[in-house]
Amino acid sequence: MKTGKKRNITFKPTCFSFGPLTQAPKEMIQLRDDELEALYLADFKALYHEECAHSLGVSRPTFAKLIKQARKKMVEMIMFGKGIELIREPHSFTLVFPSDDRISVHPYFLIAKYFAFAKVEDGVIGSITYKENPIYKELFQTKKEIVNDESAKGLAAGRIIPPLLEDANILVARTLGDGIRRNIEGMGISIALTATSDLDAVVAELID
Repeated sequence: MKTGKKRNITFKPTCFSFGPLTQAPKEMIQLRDDELEALYLADFKALYHEECAHSLGVSRPTFAKLIKQARKKMVEMIMFGKGIELIREPHSFTLVFPSDDRISVHPYFLIAKYFAFAKVEDGVIGSITYKENPIYKELFQTKKEIVNDESAKGLAAGRIIPPLLEDANILVARTLGDGIRRNIEGMGISIALTATSDLDAVVAELID
Protein backbone atom coordinates (compact mmCIF):
# COMPACT_ATOMS: atom_id res chain seq x y z
CA MET A 1 0.00 0.00 0.00
CA LYS A 2 1.34 3.44 -0.84
CA THR A 3 1.30 6.06 1.89
CA GLY A 4 0.95 8.96 -0.58
CA LYS A 5 2.93 12.15 -1.08
CA LYS A 6 3.08 14.88 1.54
CA ARG A 7 1.74 18.10 0.08
CA ASN A 8 4.15 21.01 0.19
CA ILE A 9 2.38 23.90 1.93
CA THR A 10 4.41 27.11 1.75
CA PHE A 11 1.84 29.82 2.53
CA LYS A 12 1.34 30.35 6.27
CA PRO A 13 -1.84 32.36 6.98
CA THR A 14 -2.09 34.72 9.97
CA CYS A 15 -5.91 34.77 9.96
CA PHE A 16 -8.06 31.66 9.85
CA SER A 17 -11.62 32.87 9.29
CA PHE A 18 -13.17 35.30 6.81
CA GLY A 19 -16.64 36.49 5.91
CA PRO A 20 -19.09 39.38 5.57
CA LEU A 21 -18.61 42.39 7.88
CA THR A 22 -22.18 43.69 7.90
CA GLN A 23 -23.92 40.49 8.98
CA ALA A 24 -23.23 37.07 10.44
CA PRO A 25 -22.17 34.49 7.83
CA LYS A 26 -25.07 32.43 6.53
CA GLU A 27 -22.83 29.38 6.57
CA MET A 28 -19.17 28.57 7.26
CA ILE A 29 -17.26 26.86 4.45
CA GLN A 30 -14.07 24.97 5.20
CA LEU A 31 -11.10 25.79 2.99
CA ARG A 32 -8.33 23.20 3.24
CA ASP A 33 -4.66 24.11 3.43
CA ASP A 34 -3.97 22.59 0.00
CA GLU A 35 -6.83 24.60 -1.54
CA LEU A 36 -5.44 27.79 -0.02
CA GLU A 37 -1.97 26.90 -1.32
CA ALA A 38 -3.48 26.42 -4.79
CA LEU A 39 -4.93 29.96 -4.65
CA TYR A 40 -1.62 31.36 -3.43
CA LEU A 41 0.40 29.72 -6.20
CA ALA A 42 -1.98 30.32 -9.12
CA ASP A 43 -3.69 33.60 -8.27
CA PHE A 44 -1.15 35.44 -6.13
CA LYS A 45 2.16 34.18 -7.49
CA ALA A 46 0.62 33.76 -11.00
CA LEU A 47 2.44 30.51 -11.73
CA TYR A 48 1.42 28.19 -14.57
CA HIS A 49 -0.65 25.20 -13.42
CA GLU A 50 2.18 22.81 -14.19
CA GLU A 51 4.49 24.84 -11.92
CA CYS A 52 1.82 25.02 -9.23
CA ALA A 53 1.29 21.26 -9.28
CA HIS A 54 5.03 20.66 -9.01
CA SER A 55 5.36 23.09 -6.10
CA LEU A 56 2.43 21.60 -4.22
CA GLY A 57 3.56 18.03 -4.90
CA VAL A 58 0.47 16.79 -6.74
CA SER A 59 -0.43 15.81 -10.28
CA ARG A 60 -1.67 18.50 -12.65
CA PRO A 61 -5.24 17.09 -12.76
CA THR A 62 -5.29 17.09 -8.96
CA PHE A 63 -4.12 20.70 -8.90
CA ALA A 64 -6.80 21.69 -11.41
CA LYS A 65 -9.40 20.13 -9.11
CA LEU A 66 -8.01 21.93 -6.05
CA ILE A 67 -7.97 25.39 -7.67
CA LYS A 68 -11.48 24.92 -9.03
CA GLN A 69 -12.80 23.96 -5.57
CA ALA A 70 -10.98 26.85 -3.88
CA ARG A 71 -12.21 29.47 -6.34
CA LYS A 72 -15.79 28.23 -6.04
CA LYS A 73 -15.65 28.59 -2.26
CA MET A 74 -14.30 32.13 -2.51
CA VAL A 75 -17.07 33.09 -4.95
CA GLU A 76 -19.68 31.59 -2.58
CA MET A 77 -18.32 33.79 0.22
CA ILE A 78 -18.64 36.94 -1.88
CA MET A 79 -21.94 36.22 -3.62
CA PHE A 80 -23.91 34.48 -0.89
CA GLY A 81 -22.58 35.97 2.36
CA LYS A 82 -20.91 32.79 3.52
CA GLY A 83 -17.85 32.59 5.77
CA ILE A 84 -14.54 30.80 5.16
CA GLU A 85 -12.71 28.81 7.82
CA LEU A 86 -9.17 27.63 7.09
CA ILE A 87 -8.37 24.11 8.23
CA ARG A 88 -5.38 21.81 8.20
CA GLU A 89 -6.31 18.64 6.33
CA PRO A 90 -5.39 15.53 8.34
CA HIS A 91 -5.44 13.30 5.24
CA SER A 92 -7.91 10.99 6.91
CA PHE A 93 -11.31 10.16 5.45
CA THR A 94 -13.88 7.43 4.97
CA LEU A 95 -14.51 6.20 1.47
CA VAL A 96 -17.36 3.96 0.40
CA PHE A 97 -17.38 1.72 -2.65
CA PRO A 98 -19.65 -0.97 -4.17
CA SER A 99 -18.22 -4.45 -3.76
CA ASP A 100 -19.02 -8.13 -3.97
CA ASP A 101 -16.00 -9.28 -1.94
CA ARG A 102 -15.71 -6.22 0.37
CA ILE A 103 -12.17 -5.40 -0.80
CA SER A 104 -12.43 -4.53 -4.51
CA VAL A 105 -14.55 -2.03 -6.44
CA HIS A 106 -17.46 -3.64 -8.30
CA PRO A 107 -17.92 -2.65 -11.97
CA TYR A 108 -21.53 -1.59 -11.28
CA PHE A 109 -22.79 0.60 -8.45
CA LEU A 110 -26.43 -0.39 -8.00
CA ILE A 111 -26.14 -4.18 -8.12
CA ALA A 112 -23.11 -4.89 -5.92
CA LYS A 113 -23.80 -7.09 -2.87
CA TYR A 114 -22.31 -4.61 -0.41
CA PHE A 115 -21.30 -1.02 0.18
CA ALA A 116 -17.91 -1.21 1.87
CA PHE A 117 -16.63 1.64 4.07
CA ALA A 118 -12.86 2.02 4.33
CA LYS A 119 -11.33 4.31 6.95
CA VAL A 120 -8.14 5.83 5.52
CA GLU A 121 -5.49 7.52 7.70
CA ASP A 122 -2.38 9.00 6.07
CA GLY A 123 -2.85 6.83 3.01
CA VAL A 124 -3.32 3.57 4.92
CA ILE A 125 -6.60 1.67 5.19
CA GLY A 126 -7.18 1.01 8.88
CA SER A 127 -10.46 -0.90 8.74
CA ILE A 128 -13.27 -1.87 6.39
CA THR A 129 -16.89 -2.32 7.40
CA TYR A 130 -19.83 -2.95 5.11
CA LYS A 131 -23.58 -2.68 4.65
CA GLU A 132 -25.69 -5.00 2.55
CA ASN A 133 -27.16 -3.47 -0.59
CA PRO A 134 -30.97 -3.77 -0.37
CA ILE A 135 -31.28 -3.41 -4.15
CA TYR A 136 -29.12 -6.49 -4.73
CA LYS A 137 -31.07 -8.33 -2.03
CA GLU A 138 -34.36 -7.46 -3.72
CA LEU A 139 -33.10 -8.64 -7.10
CA PHE A 140 -31.73 -11.87 -5.61
CA GLN A 141 -34.90 -12.68 -3.68
CA THR A 142 -37.16 -12.07 -6.66
CA LYS A 143 -34.74 -14.07 -8.84
CA LYS A 144 -34.44 -11.28 -11.35
CA GLU A 145 -31.50 -11.41 -13.74
CA ILE A 146 -28.58 -9.39 -12.36
CA VAL A 147 -26.49 -8.12 -15.27
CA ASN A 148 -25.70 -4.43 -14.85
CA ASP A 149 -27.23 -1.32 -13.26
CA GLU A 150 -30.13 -1.46 -15.71
CA SER A 151 -31.24 -4.56 -13.77
CA ALA A 152 -32.16 -2.27 -10.87
CA LYS A 153 -34.54 -0.14 -12.93
CA GLY A 154 -37.82 0.55 -11.14
CA LEU A 155 -36.51 -0.33 -7.66
CA ALA A 156 -36.12 3.28 -6.43
CA ALA A 157 -32.37 2.90 -6.02
CA GLY A 158 -31.89 6.68 -6.16
CA ARG A 159 -34.01 7.04 -3.04
CA ILE A 160 -32.92 3.93 -1.14
CA ILE A 161 -29.15 3.87 -1.57
CA PRO A 162 -27.91 7.44 -0.81
CA PRO A 163 -28.99 7.41 2.89
CA LEU A 164 -26.91 4.25 3.38
CA LEU A 165 -23.76 6.17 2.44
CA GLU A 166 -24.10 9.10 4.87
CA ASP A 167 -21.09 8.06 6.99
CA ALA A 168 -18.70 8.43 4.04
CA ASN A 169 -16.73 11.43 2.81
CA ILE A 170 -15.97 10.06 -0.65
CA LEU A 171 -17.81 7.62 -2.90
CA VAL A 172 -15.65 5.61 -5.28
CA ALA A 173 -17.38 3.93 -8.21
CA ARG A 174 -16.52 2.70 -11.68
CA THR A 175 -19.85 3.77 -13.18
CA LEU A 176 -22.62 5.99 -11.82
CA GLY A 177 -25.86 7.33 -13.27
CA ASP A 178 -26.49 11.08 -13.38
CA GLY A 179 -29.62 10.97 -11.20
CA ILE A 180 -28.15 9.06 -8.28
CA ARG A 181 -24.95 11.07 -8.61
CA ARG A 182 -26.87 14.30 -7.99
CA ASN A 183 -28.60 12.74 -4.97
CA ILE A 184 -25.29 11.66 -3.43
CA GLU A 185 -23.51 14.94 -4.13
CA GLY A 186 -26.47 16.72 -2.54
CA MET A 187 -25.56 14.96 0.72
CA GLY A 188 -22.11 16.53 0.63
CA ILE A 189 -20.33 13.33 -0.40
CA SER A 190 -17.58 13.74 -2.99
CA ILE A 191 -17.56 11.32 -5.93
CA ALA A 192 -14.48 9.81 -7.53
CA LEU A 193 -14.90 7.67 -10.63
CA THR A 194 -12.14 5.15 -11.21
CA ALA A 195 -11.12 2.73 -13.95
CA THR A 196 -9.65 0.21 -11.53
CA SER A 197 -11.12 -2.32 -9.11
CA ASP A 198 -7.97 -2.33 -6.94
CA LEU A 199 -8.67 -0.53 -3.66
CA ASP A 200 -5.01 0.27 -2.94
CA ALA A 201 -4.68 1.93 -6.33
CA VAL A 202 -7.86 3.92 -5.68
CA VAL A 203 -6.55 5.23 -2.35
CA ALA A 204 -3.25 6.17 -3.99
CA GLU A 205 -5.18 8.15 -6.65
CA LEU A 206 -7.22 9.98 -4.00
CA ILE A 207 -4.23 11.15 -1.98
CA ASP A 208 -1.97 11.93 -4.96
